[in-house]
Amino acid sequence: MKLFVIAAFLAVAAAVPPSYKPEYKAPSYPAPSYPAPKYPTPSYLAPAYPASAYPAQAYPAPAYPAPAYPTPSYNKDNKYADVTITSQSDERNLDGSSQWR
Repeated sequence: MKLFVIAAFLAVAAAVPPSYKPEYKAPSYPAPSYPAPKYPTPSYLAPAYPASAYPAQAYPAPAYPAPAYPTPSYNKDNKYADVTITSQSDERNLDGSSQWR
């Protein structure tokens, strides 16, 4: 019942036209207009120094020789060239011991 009364009150309040009317209206003013400023044209003097009397130097690029690397010699000092690794194991246990094979 209370909910119905509150809902009815809100419905009546929403249906009533607003009675507020602003009493003050802000005046409108025209935008100000200012004359454009007039500045004198700058005058520049000719430079007091002559142009460069020396031509720009052209340096040749340095010539570096191409790097020469020796041919790699694999298995040169390998005494065990025919040995092939087939497996590897590294075991770490919870008690801190380990075994590598």
